[in-house]
Amino acid sequence: MARGTWRAAASLTGVTTALLALGVALPAQAHAAVRCETLRATVANSQGLSGGTVQATVCKPGSGHAYFDDGYYNYVQDHQADGAAARAYVMDANGRYGPLETDDTSTSGGQPIWWESNATGSGTVRVYVCLGKKYPWDSGSRCASDSMS
Repeated sequence: MARGTWRAAASLTGVTTALLALGVALPAQAHAAVRCETLRATVANSQGLSGGTVQATVCKPGSGHAYFDDGYYNYVQDHQADGAAARAYVMDANGRYGPLETDDTSTSGGQPIWWESNATGSGTVRVYVCLGKKYPWDSGSRCASDSMS
């Protein structure tokens, strides 16, 4: 190896080691990028009107657990003051969660929701909004959902 080439390689190795020691990721190590998607679903009430909405920005690192990005307003909102509350649920490959929050008024602007899975490589994440007290996986439930794979 030529003397200048050896110095350049040694300098690059030194800089790389210093950056890694500081916790700085280099572009070649950026394969575990986080992918986020905003999921939205609206369920109709028994009169066919908009009954409730869920909105959640779901993020998934390359091989890590999924979570709601707290940099966005993630919420469940009831649209009709009809006594059938809107409830938010989430399901991933590791299980079913919820209700995360309940909103039972059409004037509140919604209730914030939070969630983080404990599954590694959680696969598909599905976010639900349901009216009433049935779970989305119950027979006869009134729900809507959106998913991210």
